[in-house]
Amino acid sequence: MATETQLPVQAGSEKDLLIWQQGIIEDAPGGVMTIMSIGLTREGKHPTNPGEVTHTLTSPSGFVWNGWTAYAYYSADQKVRGSMAEINAKVTADGRKLTFTHNPHVYTDDHDQDALVYILGVGATDDAEPGRYTDGQIRVGKAKAVKLKGRVLDPDED
Repeated sequence: MATETQLPVQAGSEKDLLIWQQGIIEDAPGGVMTIMSIGLTREGKHPTNPGEVTHTLTSPSGFVWNGWTAYAYYSADQKVRGSMAEINAKVTADGRKLTFTHNPHVYTDDHDQDALVYILGVGATDDAEPGRYTDGQIRVGKAKAVKLKGRVLDPDED
């Protein structure tokens, strides 16, 4: 019997995953850090277990990562399946790029059904200009990059 860390590699690679940002992050310069949520799933509930792959995220302009990274599996009715687990991530000196290695498996057992959600700490820089930025991205292994979006609020909106 396979454990979660020793799942057999099954059909489907990270290229088969649907990846999306859940909502647009908003923060004001000098504000408290917020979180970004990134969802992954596989259409048709087909098992996907690519193994450990590198995840590379570039924050939208005006935002930086704080390095806090975790994940959990969510059912279609938004219930968490199991505990949230932290991931050891690395952030570049300028704070714009975050990388980590993780196996984004879905539909391989009773615990990884519906959606894998990454939760990431992020916030506006002190000198960020208010506006909407769509130049961030996430790349999961060899999957196509997906845009990440953020809105820097006017300090009076905070």
